Amino acid sequence: MESQKMHLRHVMLRCFKKGNSAKDTVDEIFTVYGSGATTIRTVGNWFKKFRAGNFELKDEDRSGRPATTDTDIIKTVLTENPRYSVLEIVDATNIPKTTVHEHLIKIGYANRYEVWVLHLLTETGLVNRVSTCDLLLQRHERDPFLKESKLKQFWKEGIMGLPERWKKVIEQNGSYIT
Repeated sequence: MESQKMHLRHVMLRCFKKGNSAKDTVDEIFTVYGSGATTIRTVGNWFKKFRAGNFELKDEDRSGRPATTDTDIIKTVLTENPRYSVLEIVDATNIPKTTVHEHLIKIGYANRYEVWVLHLLTETGLVNRVSTCDLLLQRHERDPFLKESKLKQFWKEGIMGLPERWKKVIEQNGSYIT
């Protein structure tokens, strides 16, 4: 990502030195790299720097807290020990508690039985759940006790509806909520 940014800055500098306008430069970049490669505002800002005589293509240091990849740090800590609590992650990383919690949710982790696991189901996991529901339904059809028990309503409304619910989950890439 960073190398592509640097490459595009070189292209912008070359176009600037050729005398192209910012609009022509954006059009040229879009032709070669696609419409999402940069914006007219970005090219305009770089051209402004070039007109001022600043041809340094690296980003300037910014004031304030340095940017860090908190999610990478948190993933590394969880790889070492997925049983860490949020407070233990805070102690290990010196990242504020609310930030740790927000990042855990953002990267898709959920705490299940005091272990941090990826909450998103894979396609294989979803298919396995549908298969399990089908097996339960087959067992229900063969077991006379289950047919006649007080759980009949539960089986009819809950378990019997699971395959259809999981199919909806699969169709919506895991985002279906009951």
